[in-house]
Amino acid sequence: MTARLHSSAFSLLSDFDRENGEAKLDFEAEIKLAFEDGYRRGHADGRTEADADAELRLTEATNLHSEQLAEEKQNWQRDCADVLAQRLENVTKLIELSIEERVAALLRPWLMDRLRERALQELENAISRALVEGAKVHVEAPAEIVERLRERLPTEGFQIGYSESPNSDIRAHIEDTKIELNVSAWIAALEAIAP
Repeated sequence: MTARLHSSAFSLLSDFDRENGEAKLDFEAEIKLAFEDGYRRGHADGRTEADADAELRLTEATNLHSEQLAEEKQNWQRDCADVLAQRLENVTKLIELSIEERVAALLRPWLMDRLRERALQELENAISRALVEGAKVHVEAPAEIVERLRERLPTEGFQIGYSESPNSDIRAHIEDTKIELNVSAWIAALEAIAP
């Protein structure tokens, strides 16, 4: 009988003809190689999957951190803006008070002069009307006011008399009518309003 050649489809059958268990050793080596190859591929696939999972988790953590940071930044800016607005409002009020006090201090002498001048002008007008109507007039005032009234009021043909008073009040007696200008009270009231 002649030996037949094995076809390539039955390449593993040729291992049966080997003696001393060589086929068994080759089979175990192939299994070992297949196992190591599978292990390497599994390890590489696992690492790729773990890297992708880690990248996804890192992206999620980064996004969450960015959102939290943006929210904290907004809160901080709002809180700082509120504090700054309150401080600015307080400083503005202090500046306003300071300006009001300075302006009041600067205007006080001018206002007092205007007040005194207005009161004297009204008194002069009242006395002039009374004199034109023929009334008797007597004025009691400080020396400088008496001097001013003598210069400004008509004296010829009218019944007007003057006397000096020791205080700053002015009194005009027009027959039965009495006019008092309490200039010192006006000045005290003005000073009480504008410290």
